[in-house]
Amino acid sequence: MNYLPFYRSLSLAFAFATAGAIALPHAIAKPALAPTTTVKLHPLTPVPIQKVTINDAFWSPKLTLWQATTINDTFSKFEGSGAFENFDRVAAKQTGGHKGDPWWDGLVYETITGASDFLASHPDPTLQRRIEGYVTRIAAAAAADPDGYVNTGATLNNIGVRWSNPPKPGDDHNDNFPHTIYNAGCLVEAGIHYYRATGQTQLLQVGTRMANYMCGIMGPAPKQNIIPGHAISEQAFVTLYRLYHEQPALKAKIGLPIDENAYLKLAEFWIENRGHTEGRKGEGVYNQDDKSVFEQPTLEGHAVRSALLASGVATAAVVNKRPEYLETGKRWWDNMVEGKMYVTGGLGAIPSSEGFGPDYELPHEGYAETCAAVAGGFFSQNMNLATGDARYVDVLEKELYNGALSGVGQSGDRYFYTNYLRSGPDRRRWSWLPEAGTPCCPPMFLKLQGGLPGYIYATDASAIYVNLYISSKAQINAGKAQVELSQTSNYPWDGTVKMEVNPQTAAQFALNLRIPAWAQGASVELNGKPVKTLKVANNYAQLDRTWKKGDTITLHLPMPIERVKSDPRVAADVGRVALMRGPLVYCLEGIDNGGSVDSLLLPTTAPIIAEHRYGLLGGVTVLKGTAQRLRGEGAATEATPIEFTAIPFYANTNREPTEMAVWIADDKAKVLPITLSREATPSASHCFAGDSVSALNDGQTPQKSDDESIQRMTWWDHRGTQEWAQLTFKTPRTLSGTDIYWWDERRVNRQCRVPQSWKLQYLDGDQWKDVSNPSGYGTEIDTFNHVDFTPVTTTALRVVAQLQTEWSGGILEWRLKG
Repeated sequence: MNYLPFYRSLSLAFAFATAGAIALPHAIAKPALAPTTTVKLHPLTPVPIQKVTINDAFWSPKLTLWQATTINDTFSKFEGSGAFENFDRVAAKQTGGHKGDPWWDGLVYETITGASDFLASHPDPTLQRRIEGYVTRIAAAAAADPDGYVNTGATLNNIGVRWSNPPKPGDDHNDNFPHTIYNAGCLVEAGIHYYRATGQTQLLQVGTRMANYMCGIMGPAPKQNIIPGHAISEQAFVTLYRLYHEQPALKAKIGLPIDENAYLKLAEFWIENRGHTEGRKGEGVYNQDDKSVFEQPTLEGHAVRSALLASGVATAAVVNKRPEYLETGKRWWDNMVEGKMYVTGGLGAIPSSEGFGPDYELPHEGYAETCAAVAGGFFSQNMNLATGDARYVDVLEKELYNGALSGVGQSGDRYFYTNYLRSGPDRRRWSWLPEAGTPCCPPMFLKLQGGLPGYIYATDASAIYVNLYISSKAQINAGKAQVELSQTSNYPWDGTVKMEVNPQTAAQFALNLRIPAWAQGASVELNGKPVKTLKVANNYAQLDRTWKKGDTITLHLPMPIERVKSDPRVAADVGRVALMRGPLVYCLEGIDNGGSVDSLLLPTTAPIIAEHRYGLLGGVTVLKGTAQRLRGEGAATEATPIEFTAIPFYANTNREPTEMAVWIADDKAKVLPITLSREATPSASHCFAGDSVSALNDGQTPQKSDDESIQRMTWWDHRGTQEWAQLTFKTPRTLSGTDIYWWDERRVNRQCRVPQSWKLQYLDGDQWKDVSNPSGYGTEIDTFNHVDFTPVTTTALRVVAQLQTEWSGGILEWRLKG
């Protein structure tokens, strides 16, 4: 099949396999904002969740776990943290005492949305009763306001200011911090999904009343110029329009005046008025508000907000059929996959903004928030539904099997906020606050995975589209034909997919099968015979014929092991290789590979094989081969063969804390050999939860003292205190010098600085003693600060730092001299 993928690894952009490597031409999406793109509107309709039954060896156990454990865990933890108490206090017309962040209302609603989709697939009376109890409390809070306004953070703690950024007097129309419009969008979304799952309208009525209130306030003059600080409402309000447009009889059940066109117009206003800051405070690049979306060449700012805005633009394009909407969606999506996406599907490389950096800036310790992967999946799915092009589903699949799937552990109640492509041996999944910072990722994860049955199949007037290869059975209307379509496979471990087509009566329609970009040489059999001439359009293999009961299709998707090389503009990936097989990205963990993965060299000619292990991590196919472990420094470095094992990325950090890496050195210059300092176990008096003690001696070389591309150890949020960091050996070592690279944020005006003073101590028996004759304790930034001292034989060396008054501090790298 002559189907050359326009992207490969997405880490970035057009990566290529080294075996018979083909370097594909690629470039950043050009800011050509005139309608020069060839994208065309070709709407697809997803087959509803209730019409699809999943019976899949890979997905069914996970869906069962998430419905039984993750949903209840998330609801229970919000209950325990006071999120639902906020609604009770508003209903009682109390003030003050809001629990959690202002956006927790939205997180509760998002959990209801995800849980509703699970209910649509697998009815559960106990779960439904639980949600109904929450809906009653939410409705009571909304009923306490004459306008139907419900936003507990503003009502309890920011009385009289409904849309702005507290504690500023008046209303400056800045929704960045209070997230009022975000919360409202999540409410509307939850009402729609709960209605579709159960037929219950109470929550939909609450959301519709809030939407009516907002439509009366926001919009073109003389209404107020207010846009969302955090996108999601754009898509939610378009979906609300579509619900009432497609089900006009529902309006009578809601019992409110409903003009569905107003919801669409407000969504368009929120999209089109970005960059137009008349009468309000602009929210800048971070919130996609520095220029018109139609003039914005790339996705910028906060990754989750940006991708959710893009998803809203794609959704609106299907309804309003305005070409500039679809052109903007395509332009942003091309830039996302060509310039801003990790090989895993991760989005948002910059920790300080949870956002996008310049194109091709993708450090291995970049943020890659779970919510951003989810948002990227939604955006990609909506672009597929708008265009009928399967390439968008390739990225949805990448998120489902990699970038988003890693966000929840195999117990169903341990989570990742960030999904690094490299992590140290102290990396752990978190349970809840305060480890999480904010618990936004479990609700978003549940929304994505709850909707899984609805992503598998889609239709247009004359065709059925098979987008995902998940064992399932669906009842589908293809034009006038009613069709039962089933598929079985051992995907993602095996690429053979068998389907059976059963129309009620013989009928002509096209059956379009997505051919993934990674599946070079795919083939199809129809009723046991090879299809010799296969028509491929929009990356679908099209089988257009008269179908009869019992017709069968066998799709063969080759799954060779791929050595993926990234675009050379991704500096972090140069001299490294990633491993993929089928839709899965792989990683190496220290627990399987002798402790250290950064010290491994994977020769370009080393054979690699796949082996399925039923008892490992719920049953996974691993990749095996022979690598070399490097030990020593400089010319004294030695290489030792080692058998390596790679596991799917989604399964990382499910056993014990251990090193992990996706990109493995295939260039000796990129290996981090095991050295004297790397043999030690690091510890510290304190380390911020978002940083890592293992960064002290992970072998990384900083580029500057505020280098966010690698991990650091910080004492934040301790200020002005005496702190320590320590390297401990199992057996005594003789040491005579050290190099310290300080973490300092003065240039970016944040909270860490070099220490006021510091010294070195060594452990002598059970006492700490100062080293003798230190050559000087430097505090220079952007360089290693070297200290020589009289040699000591010890099992531990300690940095004792006195932090500057009102400032914290930290260390990027610590090296020892024997």
